[in-house]
Amino acid sequence: MKHEPKVISMQRAFAFRLDAILTGEEAIVLRALAGGLTDRQVCHELRMNSNTFLSMMRDMREKIHMADNVSLIEWAKERIKGVDPRIDKWTGTPFLSRSSLRRTQ
Repeated sequence: MKHEPKVISMQRAFAFRLDAILTGEEAIVLRALAGGLTDRQVCHELRMNSNTFLSMMRDMREKIHMADNVSLIEWAKERIKGVDPRIDKWTGTPFLSRSSLRRTQ
């Protein structure tokens, strides 16, 4: 008996990761920032040390070749647009609820 291979969609995984070069934690932080949370709110919601956050932001800027955090967040918004179902269709702004952030811990 021959079994058909199971096919999975990689689009969702790539949408979550934003880019294959980023770790899962980095993608979560970047999504939260793209969703409008401040640095302090992200640290509080994810129970992250501010030094860890700053180090993570520096690493992401280097990986994505961005000069500053604003450029990095704009890059993330462009990557999320059209693939993330939580995008606000009227403004194109990603929305992350606080409950979705807590579930990712």
